[in-house]
Amino acid sequence: MRITDRMLHDRALGSLNTNVAALARIQEQVASTKRLVRPPDDPADVRSAVKARDGLGEMEQFLRNITTAQRSVDASDTALASAGEAIQRARELAVQGANGTLSASDRQTMALEVEQLARQLVTHAGAKAGDQYLFSGFQTGSAPYVEAPPGSAAVSAYGGDAGVVVARIAPGTTMTLNVTADTVFQPALDALAQMHAELVAGAPVSGGTIALLDTGQSALLAGRAQIGARANRLSEAQTTLEDNVLSARRLLSDLEDVDLAAAITELSQRMAVYQAALEVNAKIIQPSLLDHLR
Repeated sequence: MRITDRMLHDRALGSLNTNVAALARIQEQVASTKRLVRPPDDPADVRSAVKARDGLGEMEQFLRNITTAQRSVDASDTALASAGEAIQRARELAVQGANGTLSASDRQTMALEVEQLARQLVTHAGAKAGDQYLFSGFQTGSAPYVEAPPGSAAVSAYGGDAGVVVARIAPGTTMTLNVTADTVFQPALDALAQMHAELVAGAPVSGGTIALLDTGQSALLAGRAQIGARANRLSEAQTTLEDNVLSARRLLSDLEDVDLAAAITELSQRMAVYQAALEVNAKIIQPSLLDHLR
């Protein structure tokens, strides 16, 4: 077959285009530090990378869920701990108030402190995470209790519901975050209201009231134990997810990221090949053009 000038010209241009495309591709990889820049680069690895990125995004969302849940659990624990201290002080007062020799003035002073303790419990029951009440069930926009009027320790009825607030912490896994004030605070509030009424009436604190205080304290401790167990579970789930996220990121890096040292070496080689191709093809193309002009 006769090799014409046109054929030489076309082959030279084709070779140049191939070298230019290869050079552009490696330049893009070095600039982006990514091996997979577009789907045609490696369809199988691109599919794997998309799947890995989706899985990573899901795990990162679970981590955000856990972080939000931890804020709620930590705030609940703090509130319950403070409420427990208040009810312990109330019990100490109750033991003193059970003494029939206390004066009327002493009982009134004690009643004032009990009233303040009841207000403290209402405040702790109204703890929030952000703008949401923690102990009102699903009624997160409403405080569970309203303080009693001055001179009373009898708070309002519980204003929340029995709603169970849950968080998704892993694929197919949810956990309960909350306890409700009617379960953990109400017994203590009822005990304080009864103790206050006895003191205001000038009577000794009864054994029944002390028993109610013990019940209220037990309810607070039980609530705190539940919250503590949930905090531990959240911490364990967070640790597991963080490990999984690191593994997923390594996998994604293996799939997507370019070996930069190798890519820079290839880039230098491609540039040398391209320069050589330019010089060689210039010698082929130029005479062909001159012959054409003649």
